[in-house]
Amino acid sequence: MKKIARLVAVLLCICMLFTSCAPVGTSGEKTADSEYSQEVQNLEKLCKVWGYTKYNHPAFLLGQKDWDEELLNLIPVVSDAKEDEVNDILHEWFVSLGELDYATSRKRVLPSEDQLIVCVDTSWISSDYLGENLSADLQQFGPIPDIDRDKAPVSFNTIRVPDFSNEKTYENLDYSDQNYRLLGLFRVWNALEYHFPYFDIMDEDWNDLLLKYIPEMMEGSDLESFELTIMKLTAHLHDAHVTVTDEETINRMLGKYAVPADLIRADGKFVIKQVYGADCPLQAGDVVLKQDDQLIEDVAAYFTQYFSVPNEEKLENKIFPFLLRSDNQMISLTVLRDGKEEIVHVKGVQNMMYSIKQQPLTSHEILEGNIGLINPSALKAGEIDTIMQEFRTTDGMIVDLRQYPSDINLQFTLAAYLKKTYSPFVTIAYPSESVPGIMCKQQNKSGMMMPGQEPYYYDKPVVILINETTQSYAEYTTMSLRTGENATVLGNNSIGADGNITYLPLLNGNELTFTSLGVYTPDGGQTQRIGLSPDIEVYPTVEGIKEGRDELKEAAIAYIQEQNVTKAE
Repeated sequence: MKKIARLVAVLLCICMLFTSCAPVGTSGEKTADSEYSQEVQNLEKLCKVWGYTKYNHPAFLLGQKDWDEELLNLIPVVSDAKEDEVNDILHEWFVSLGELDYATSRKRVLPSEDQLIVCVDTSWISSDYLGENLSADLQQFGPIPDIDRDKAPVSFNTIRVPDFSNEKTYENLDYSDQNYRLLGLFRVWNALEYHFPYFDIMDEDWNDLLLKYIPEMMEGSDLESFELTIMKLTAHLHDAHVTVTDEETINRMLGKYAVPADLIRADGKFVIKQVYGADCPLQAGDVVLKQDDQLIEDVAAYFTQYFSVPNEEKLENKIFPFLLRSDNQMISLTVLRDGKEEIVHVKGVQNMMYSIKQQPLTSHEILEGNIGLINPSALKAGEIDTIMQEFRTTDGMIVDLRQYPSDINLQFTLAAYLKKTYSPFVTIAYPSESVPGIMCKQQNKSGMMMPGQEPYYYDKPVVILINETTQSYAEYTTMSLRTGENATVLGNNSIGADGNITYLPLLNGNELTFTSLGVYTPDGGQTQRIGLSPDIEVYPTVEGIKEGRDELKEAAIAYIQEQNVTKAE
């Protein structure tokens, strides 16, 4: 219902240049706002009005005004204003930006209603919340025409990914300056507000989070507190593509020493998968119970405040690389080994990060039983055709998409061998250039050949391996390959962070990354956060890890052999 309501609201905005409905929590019943000071409520309104104007007004889209400077000038004035003064201040500011002249007559054609997904709630643009004049100001905006965005706050590349490279960065910034701290917060909140596709599946309301993090941002006084506040805000997106690219802040938070071992989840437990260095007393198959005096589950839960994970079960990709870290070089771990609890003292290694999957060296091989194996992370561009000629006489094939593919065309080049005809495998939603906050849908087909390809139809069983480390392009490729007539997906749910990565500069030049293209099943079903489900579920076990076995690969081989026996009968 929430998604439908947003669709109706924004379609009305497009067709009728907005309605005047009152937003929840911004007039009459001030449920959320009443918890916060007048200053915070004023700043919330400023953030919304400035952000909406930033992405719609020609003064900013054509580079005639500096959107950062305009906000920095407004913050102290709006902060100190009385409740009944704020709307007039913002109205006067809006008028000062000039006429809505985009200097072009080139219009964009909006897609039909059934191609649109609404990701923004603009019901706050009402006279009850903004006053008649300011509400009327913002209701002037219609679809943005086809303009030159060379100087705009956001432009779009050929596949419609937002480009925020025109955002300003500041050297030697004083992070105790509240105006700049709020600028940084408002930049992030609005970039996501108008370019993130998945607000409908968040656990919290994005508007409520703005109110929550304005006072937290104002309380800090240094770079670390600024970036940790941004990390806490964006962790609520539950988007595994979300990161803040400042290793110094992250390392200070985590500790400079790391246990030289990889972690994996097995039987619902945190298990040592691989140990590095002869001096490390840990063993593969050790179940980690505590780090120093804390339960390992509590340590992981602490980091979910700062790192965006799809849900509390999917921690391996985002959280495991940051566990088993400390400021103390000697790290005490309580482990369960052969049914007995032991305390193991491990000497940490400085400036190292483990729990990152070790990638294979070869792109392919033929396993015992005449079964081909493709390691997507080791592929060279254009190598699939050579591999598939070598695999022509194999009795089956495994594609290990627990790895991230190095060939950006794999979803086309390999799928062309697995399918007899083209068919839809995904629905993509990309940001509208005409109406910020609207996503436009299109379907992509699997089985299409790349130029120069002359594939044959591979009619043997194909198994695609996935697990929680299957992320982003690996998920996208899985969606394409699984439409093959003889393809079976085996393993456990992927992480649920398909789509692209978009880069938003923070104030000091570090970047926030996030997903800006929506990815859905061909019929519009959800993939974000829930991931892709396998056709056959297989999970690693503690015993299998202890024995050094790859239980998913073993199950894939057994399945292919079983299919061939059944076919022969």
